Amino acid sequence: MKKALPVLAAFCIFGLISGCGDIKDAMDMVFDITYNHIFTIQGNTETVSYDINLEDNDDYKRYKDKIRSISIDYIRYSITSNTGGGGTGDLYAGSYGSAFSTATKVAQTISFAAGELRGETDVEWINKAFPESLLTGGKLSLWAVGRGSDVDIIVPVVIKIEVTVNPLE
Repeated sequence: MKKALPVLAAFCIFGLISGCGDIKDAMDMVFDITYNHIFTIQGNTETVSYDINLEDNDDYKRYKDKIRSISIDYIRYSITSNTGGGGTGDLYAGSYGSAFSTATKVAQTISFAAGELRGETDVEWINKAFPESLLTGGKLSLWAVGRGSDVDIIVPVVIKIEVTVNPLE
């Protein structure tokens, strides 16, 4: 008990000097949620949507009411198979379960030559704020879209989402 009193006094003094907000901010915790998906892009069409529901993650469910922010740390892609001709690919996002017709392009167009393979590469964002805004509701859908009549590629993607929570919220 003798040791606890000085520690408690120090916290009280620190709280008076710095304000309660600083103490609350110091309690922020960050955890990552990573999703892996493989898109198969064939011809001039969009893929079936990949639906992300943060509710599937135990940490998200545990801290859902204490979330301060959600951001996409990165989306990385690679081309692991390319048996078709050259073409382009695009990444779109939309509301969870929505139709592709309502989706928004969120990354720069990816160009590739016939037979070209590519190692893991970060997407170049053109509208990162849009999928992040969807994630504030805990859900979003992603599509990959091919352009080129002879496109036939397999594109694994890794999506890393960073969630900041505060147990004091």
